Amino acid sequence: MTKAVSIGSLRGVIWFNRLLLLAATCIMTMIALRTLRDPIGSTLPMGIVLTSPTAATVVRVGFGGFPLGFAVALFGCVVSSRRLLGGLFLLASIAGAATLTRLQGIVLDGPTPYNLLLLRPEIALCVLSAVGIILERRRRRRGERLGPTAKRRSVPGEGHVRRVEETFEQLSGGAQ
Repeated sequence: MTKAVSIGSLRGVIWFNRLLLLAATCIMTMIALRTLRDPIGSTLPMGIVLTSPTAATVVRVGFGGFPLGFAVALFGCVVSSRRLLGGLFLLASIAGAATLTRLQGIVLDGPTPYNLLLLRPEIALCVLSAVGIILERRRRRRGERLGPTAKRRSVPGEGHVRRVEETFEQLSGGAQ
């Protein structure tokens, strides 16, 4: 395998991981906005009735604020290739905890169509984030072996993404 092909496949890993984190960011954002906008209406289809302002606020925080915070953190990892691995670990943690909690609910409370419907995509996120972690670690090891002098292939949109990364790093104070 030539260095140019290796560099190209490394770029493919970066884009796979970015798309995975972007999809998770969109999912978290949709969950958050739905709940922040209408906590009562968003919980009614699941049989959850909020009978007090405190209950509505608790749902806004738990089902709106936390997913929104995760979405912001995941998006920060999308725009910086140095943060991809951390974002993948964050996604694996979130999806893993959600999947285990859903499985616990199925065992303790019995299976429901709603829980069984969400179990599949949660497992898929766990598997895809694990694959992303493996690929990202492999990419980093290969990138170190190729060294900084390896000729890079141009990828469509790469310059734009690099500018977004630089801007994001400037806004965040250059921290990794």
